[in-house]
Amino acid sequence: MHFKGPTPMTPAPSASIYALCQTSKENTFSDSLVMGIADAQAPSILDEVHAVSDLLPNARLFVGADATEDALRTYGPSSRIVHIATHGYFRQDNPMFSSIRLGSSYLSLYDLYHFKLPAELVILSGCATGLNVVQPGDEQIGLVRGLLQAGAQSLVLSLWDVHDHSTKEFMIAFYTRLQQGDSKPVALQGAMLELRRRYPHPYYWAPFTLIGKA
Repeated sequence: MHFKGPTPMTPAPSASIYALCQTSKENTFSDSLVMGIADAQAPSILDEVHAVSDLLPNARLFVGADATEDALRTYGPSSRIVHIATHGYFRQDNPMFSSIRLGSSYLSLYDLYHFKLPAELVILSGCATGLNVVQPGDEQIGLVRGLLQAGAQSLVLSLWDVHDHSTKEFMIAFYTRLQQGDSKPVALQGAMLELRRRYPHPYYWAPFTLIGKA
């Protein structure tokens, strides 16, 4: 497939991550799970998750203190799409403790190894959720590997600290295209093009990457 304009930036996966993508089973569920943890630094998260839940079919929405690990464990395994808008924390010194913030706790890479999350698509709409570090043996360690290990078929994650308001607009544009029948790469590319018209600097329109099955 040839794209005109910006294309989704997908880092080349290590062999083990590629194998995890290939062994993930197809998800036949129709429900969606949307979680958002807003704060003073990212108030648009609330608007984002409400808009996303309106766009997705059969969406369960949990915000603030209700967006807990228990909710993710309960509803994540039966959801086709899982969208979590929160802050991500990448620990280059100890990647196993890279984490995302939930309503009353932090969910780390170590925790994800004990999760079952066979969603067709998991989106972490937060800061630097897609960063990894390469360990000896070319083994990528980070939230990417944890989510794929939990069974996710494909991921959309951020490569740097994202802008609160433009991220909300990006996600609305992405899900609108996805619900109109676009594939995940085409929907991501379309959202990039739309955001680039409003915000020319790549900081705003190019932070998200697609990993896994298209």
